[in-house]
Amino acid sequence: MSIQTLARQFVEMCNQGKNFDVMHSMYHPEIVSVEGDGKQTAGKTPVIQKSERWAAANTIHGEKVLGPYFSGPDEFAVHFTFEVTPKATGQRVTQQEVGLYTVKGDQIVRERFFNSGTW
Repeated sequence: MSIQTLARQFVEMCNQGKNFDVMHSMYHPEIVSVEGDGKQTAGKTPVIQKSERWAAANTIHGEKVLGPYFSGPDEFAVHFTFEVTPKATGQRVTQQEVGLYTVKGDQIVRERFFNSGTW
């Protein structure tokens, strides 16, 4: 599968709310995830668990993913907009971030997130 096909499927599935399906089907077993603050998580199961914790801590009202945008033969980026209410505050907010994904073969081996630093 080409990176263009994988990236377009990624965006389509995320826009359908199938983020965890993306992780289970497209992430490499040894994926590394880097958050905006630099914290790294390694391994498919820990990366999925990190996302499950985030989802459990928030009421997710909606998500929009724009892209993909390509850089070279093995990277693509997307722009995420989430409408969420953190359960800790009860205040609905819009969260935006850019995700940069590195692909080897047909799997995502690295994801790196860029955000405003306010969440």
